[in-house]
Amino acid sequence: MGEGPLAGIRVVDVSGAVAGPYASTWLAEQGAEVVMVEKVGVPDVMRLTGATIGDQSGTWVQLHRNKRSIDLDIRTPTGRDILFQLVDRADVFVQNFRPGVAQRLGIGYDALSARNPELVYLSVSGYGPTGPYSDQPVYDPIIQARSGMAESQNGDFVRTVVADKTTAMTGAMAVLSALVARANGAGGQHVEVNLLDATVASLFVEAYWNETVPEAEPVPTYSDWYMPWDTLDGQIAANWVNFEQYQGACRAIGRPDLADDPRFSDRFARVKNAVAMREEFGAALAKLGTAEVLAALREADVPSAPVLSRQEVFDDPQIHHNGTIIEDHHPTAGRIRTARPPARYSGTPTALTRHAPGKGQHTDEVLDELGLDATAIAALRADGIVA
Repeated sequence: MGEGPLAGIRVVDVSGAVAGPYASTWLAEQGAEVVMVEKVGVPDVMRLTGATIGDQSGTWVQLHRNKRSIDLDIRTPTGRDILFQLVDRADVFVQNFRPGVAQRLGIGYDALSARNPELVYLSVSGYGPTGPYSDQPVYDPIIQARSGMAESQNGDFVRTVVADKTTAMTGAMAVLSALVARANGAGGQHVEVNLLDATVASLFVEAYWNETVPEAEPVPTYSDWYMPWDTLDGQIAANWVNFEQYQGACRAIGRPDLADDPRFSDRFARVKNAVAMREEFGAALAKLGTAEVLAALREADVPSAPVLSRQEVFDDPQIHHNGTIIEDHHPTAGRIRTARPPARYSGTPTALTRHAPGKGQHTDEVLDELGLDATAIAALRADGIVA
């Protein structure tokens, strides 16, 4: 079993791509024992997404560490029986089939909870179990488009996976809440999350602030002014919330007069007139060197940073101090660099105990734990039930 606050919790994950697997990754990195079930003969799409060596992509080595992998044909009665045995011993089950597929396979919530009433069953979908879009295929950019995220980015996609990861973290948090409820006597339950709801909910913090209070006078949104600033020789990020920070920023860019400009006199005025403020600051910053202006902003205690390339992140002093990046040797991929789990626990420290598995790497090991001997496993392999 793993180390961390979830040591002793068992998870069976039959999901694929990102949203479902990343939810179980959060659990695995907190110490849960996660067995991921892959289709016989069909690699998960993320195994081959990004720079790849063998069956280990740059995505895969981060997304599936601390897990074990078993190849299993759950569309066959024998394969389902093996899955049932895993579920009988599990605390959590994760699936992200299209709505209705799990039920047709005989592994829906009702079927599995009848076997294991204490099971926390997580269903991850694109749009939810019912509704006009529920049967449509979904990927992250589709949700960015339909949620309003792309429009809030001035008509462009966020150039990273956002909806999937937001949904995964929502799902992991919901599972943890359900485990607490179970510990308090509520028993197992069905937890459902979907990409559309999770993404729209996350956007309501700022992208939907005008729509949240529709009777108020609209103000510019983040997409109008919340972006890096161009300098003479690069880009920086800088932000000021209170008036003292704003005054400091005015001095740092050589425009102390802006501190007395009534358009920017308080927080609401600066938000309301954000476009004008950006024009004033943008013109001044474009004449200043990056190092010069960052030093002045830091002196004024204004939150600021250079816009780093991904390669520069590896050399950042705070990244080094925090030990954010872990370098290791993967038996298939060779030298790898991954990010350490971000949460740190004083009483139940976590550990990275397993590399991301090869396809079906732990099939025999997991079946042996279920009581199957070598002859039985060989027969399953000969019949194509496992690989």
